[in-house]
Formats: sequence, C-alpha cells, structure tokens
Amino acid sequence: MTTRPENIVFIINPSNWYESMYPTGILCLSSYLEQKGYSNVIVDSKISSSRLPPSERMQRIVDHISNLKPEVVCFSSSHREFGEVTQLNASIKKAVEGLFTIVGGAQPTYRYQDFLSSGFDYVAIGEGEKTLVEFVREIAQQTFQWAGIDGLVWRQGDVITKNKARQLLNEEELSNAPLPAYQKIDPRYFDYNVKTIRGLPLRGGLLLTTRGCPFQCTFCGCNLIFGRKLRSRHIDRVEADIDCLCSQYRVEGIWIVDDTFTVNKVHAINIARLLKTKGVLWGCQSRVDAVNDKLLKVFKECGCVQIDYGVESGSPRILTEVIKKGTSPDQIRNAFELTKKHGIRTLANIMIGLPTETLGDLGQTQKIVAEIQPDVTVVAIATPLPGTELYGMVGEDISPSQYASLDWNGSEMTARLNKSEIKNVVSVHHAMKKRYLLRSVLNVLLNGASLGWLLSKGDKWRRMKTVGAFLVDEMRK
Repeated sequence: MTTRPENIVFIINPSNWYESMYPTGILCLSSYLEQKGYSNVIVDSKISSSRLPPSERMQRIVDHISNLKPEVVCFSSSHREFGEVTQLNASIKKAVEGLFTIVGGAQPTYRYQDFLSSGFDYVAIGEGEKTLVEFVREIAQQTFQWAGIDGLVWRQGDVITKNKARQLLNEEELSNAPLPAYQKIDPRYFDYNVKTIRGLPLRGGLLLTTRGCPFQCTFCGCNLIFGRKLRSRHIDRVEADIDCLCSQYRVEGIWIVDDTFTVNKVHAINIARLLKTKGVLWGCQSRVDAVNDKLLKVFKECGCVQIDYGVESGSPRILTEVIKKGTSPDQIRNAFELTKKHGIRTLANIMIGLPTETLGDLGQTQKIVAEIQPDVTVVAIATPLPGTELYGMVGEDISPSQYASLDWNGSEMTARLNKSEIKNVVSVHHAMKKRYLLRSVLNVLLNGASLGWLLSKGDKWRRMKTVGAFLVDEMRK
C-alpha cells in the first residue's frame, strides 16, 4: 500500500448527508488511523457543492471512489442503512478491482452473518479502532493474516471465521486517541440548525466524553459495542476537543452524545464547568435515576439548556420486567421536578407497543406524561432491533431486506412485530404524537428564552430561515 491518503477511504452513508448529527464514530476511526501512520480520506456531501437529491448521491459516491482508486474502503451501518451499504459496497467493488471493503457499527456487530452473505468479506465487531488498524496493516504489508486480528469476522469462500473478541480501549488509550477528524467532513455539518440544541438556530457540534453503559435495557445494544464499564476521557482531551469545535468551526452549542453522561457525577460536573469557561450552550441525555439537585444546579449555572430523559413508560411492570430499565415512576417525577426547578428544558422519550404492554400500561404512560409536563415529548413505537434482548422477546425473525423498514413511527413491519395489547398501535402513536407536537414546538422554538436568544445574535435572517424550514418539515410529518 502506498502512502497516499486516497488509498484508505471512509464513506458517510448518503442517507446521512446534510444532517446536523455527523457520525462521530467514523471521525474517531479516521483520526486514530492517522495517528498510527495511515493517512485516509472521508467521502461525504462535500464531493458536491450543490445539495443532491437522494437518487443521485449513491452514484456520485461510486464515481468519486472510481476516480480515487483506493485499496481499502470502510463502511459503517445501522439497521436502517443495511440496504444502501450493501448496494454501495457491491457497486464500488464492481467499479474498482482488487478492493478490500470492511464494515463496522451497530448492525454488523449484532448480525455480521447478514453482511458477509451480502457482499462483504470483512466485518469489524464492537469498538473498531485497534481492529481497523491491524486490518489495514495486514493489507499494507501484504501479509493478509486475518486470523490474528481480534474483533474481526472474515469470509474465505464459504467459510466464515469469527476471531476472538477485541479488548476495549482503556481510559488511558481512549484519552490518548486523537481528536475526531472534523477537518475531513463537509463544513455544512456545522451550519445553523435547530436540532443540535433543540429550538435554538445555532452552529452546533457533538461531543463524546465517555464510552460504555453499565445498564441492561432490553431495547438497546450499546454495551454490545462499547461494553458495560464506563470509560471517561481525560478532562484535558475533552477541553482540546471543545476548543477545536469553538475556534475552528465557531460552534455556539454542543450536544453531549454520551449514553450515560450523568452516571459519573464527578466527571459530569467537571465537564459542565469546563463548558462554562468556553461560553457555549449545551445539552445532554440522562437517566431519570442519574440526576440530583446538586448536579442540576451546577448544570444550570454552567449553560445547560436541555436534558433528554429516557422515560420510556409510566408502568412499573414495563419498566422493571419488560425493558429492565431499573427506574420507577417516582424517579421520573422527581427528575422532571428538579430539572424544571432549575430552569432546564426537559425532553421525555416515550415508547409504546412493547411486548405484553396492556391498555392499562399505556394509560399509566399517558398519565405520567400529563403529570411531568415535558417541554418536548417524543413518542416512538417499540422497535426490536436485531441483537437486543427485546428482539428475542418479540420472537419474529427479521430478514436483512426488512431492516430498513423498521421505523419508530410505524411501518409495514409494525403489525407483525407488535406483541402488545395495543392492536392499533400506529394510530395510537399518531394521535399521541399529534397531541404533544404543538406544545413541543411552541416550547422549543417560540418561548421567550429562545426568542430572546435569537434576537441577541447576529445573522438573524439565516437563523430565522433555519427555524422556518424546521417548522415546515415538522408540520409535514
């Protein structure tokens, strides 16, 4: 392998172009390879100066890869991206002979067999940094000894070999990893949007401060990738990350993407105080049992404007026996009461249509939403992702071709996967979403604090256009 950067390519899937939430995983992998001496490029929407419709993005990627003529192309895939990833992989391998392609991410970790039977020869399982470096090294040295690479699943003819699991990066390794490769992605990811910090039309950035989740929610597979042990980046590395986002990309707001940011309260408070010194607004997600009065007081003082809570259900039985959340309605009420006390906006994520959920359980969920009065309420239909415990509870086999149709808003698969007593779950979901939509929009976009913040900033016309476009999009849904 020569040293030109174009020899190793990461692809941001075309369905993710023009989103405010850029894929931090790909950016981390790209910079990690650079640190180990393997230059690379990221192919995304920057290959076109104009905004391409979905139908044209795939071909533009294939044409671009054909011109680059790389030796390695790296993909990432969720369940919804399976179809486009496998199709793109086939087209690229047809266009460039002798190419090595590898896929990682959530769905390949859960169901690697599906990718190996759909055109891929190599799958990275779990946390991918070290696995990918060793994979690229074998190609660079032309030794091709795949059996010694932990975390790799590979196919040779009809034989599939799954190597032993990769040991996760420890906290020192995680902290010594370079900053995400922000400079390689389309600058349009950092344009004004109202989704990074809901309702505020600002330049936003994403920040990862921890990996791992010690909990066992049946609908989530996070710990299958990042493990159950919570690992934190050193504060100086987090500060360097924030400084980069603020100075080079002029971000005004930061969303902390950690799954369990508030579990380690000392770490969370340290990050909050750091963010205060940078003068940015920020938000995060949390469990309802992972906040207290002291923590929320510090968060408010340090610029936190919103916390997303995984409420999920108001039924103690569902919380304990079905999704194994380990939380209670009293903890939900307490978290929302304390958060509102400190003037931080609240978002409640709700799930309906869970296995064995009764109409009584649904009533308890609706009741608790009425009690806690979230500023934003997001309602989703329970979706059993392959690889999660919830998938096993449903007891239905979902084929690779059906992955993309799995949708939290309902799809052709919903009736088949619905194992609750709520037989008209799509209609119920639609009614609940409609009921909460206006209140949510008014709370995040048209409240006094948001309008006051907007009026205090420059470039008002562009910011207002961003708000208008968001409103139109939401009303169409």
